[in-house]
Amino acid sequence: MRLLAAVVVLGLGASAGQASESVLGRWAANADSCWGGGSTPAESPFVVSSYAVRWLGDTCRVGRMYKTGETVHVQAFCWSVEGERTIPVSMTPKAGKLAVVWNRGAHADLQRCP
Repeated sequence: MRLLAAVVVLGLGASAGQASESVLGRWAANADSCWGGGSTPAESPFVVSSYAVRWLGDTCRVGRMYKTGETVHVQAFCWSVEGERTIPVSMTPKAGKLAVVWNRGAHADLQRCP
């Protein structure tokens, strides 16, 4: 289990000696949305930890993960009021922002929350 956690952390965060930006943390469309619980990409905070992602009412465990260039792709095992499902999530950090594509549909360019 520790090995899996170490692999996930290296994929989601910047490792020593790399110039990549970390995707770990709390992100939102604007500072007012950082602590809200809205149901749209503009209102809902996007939260990434070494083992989970949360957005748009879904709480997800990080499953399979890989990286292409700077983009981190995650197969997320999620549950919400709608039940359980698998959601593909792509995250691309760039210049202090994070571009997110959630379930091949919802997408947003987010800023790191203070």
